[in-house]
Amino acid sequence: MTDGEERDTTAETAEPSIKDQVLEQMGGWQGMVYSALPVVAFVPANALWGLWGGVIAALVVAALVAVVRLATRSSIQPAISGFFGVAVCVVIALLVGGNGKGYFLYGIVMQAVLAVACLVSILVRRPLVGVLWHLFSERQDAGETDDDAPTAPQDWRADLRQFRAFTWLTLMWTAMFAFRFGVQFYLYVTDNVGGLGIARILMGWPMFAAGLLIVFLVARRFTHARAE
Repeated sequence: MTDGEERDTTAETAEPSIKDQVLEQMGGWQGMVYSALPVVAFVPANALWGLWGGVIAALVVAALVAVVRLATRSSIQPAISGFFGVAVCVVIALLVGGNGKGYFLYGIVMQAVLAVACLVSILVRRPLVGVLWHLFSERQDAGETDDDAPTAPQDWRADLRQFRAFTWLTLMWTAMFAFRFGVQFYLYVTDNVGGLGIARILMGWPMFAAGLLIVFLVARRFTHARAE
């Protein structure tokens, strides 16, 4: 085998980066866009044809997204998860009734749950962003390390600079989730269904992607600095 062939083999078998792993779990950038389509369909359909019209539109769009991803041989798992997520929102909307605002109730509650989870993780000195970052890092390292020469994992919390960085990053996500909850809960109690749809889209993947970018930039700097 030539050196060129060895390099090609190494490139083919190399483990994906943490960024690639996270994107894969979410269905890639297309998956992020597709996830917003049921909301885009629900709001105008609900305004024109009532709650059942919005419910049917959201379910049809979610099903079409799953079909498209299947036809294009993309990962179907995020689409299936998305479809069931829409189904849960639909069930809650039907139970709550009214003008369709119940469709957004599950997402609003989840923002509060995630904010509390992040805050608790800081209080118990296990910042959630750091836990997740090193979980993906360990998976990547396990694929790159020779099985015959395992390395003992180190407690990243022992590095004060790294621990503080992940604490601040987790606090940032706590604030983001709390902000989402505050805005969307206000729109919910004021029966602003159209505003809820706009807020869900604008405060969804765009804000999430910005937060994720900050995590990558900061976490890579501090974890690489420790490795050196």
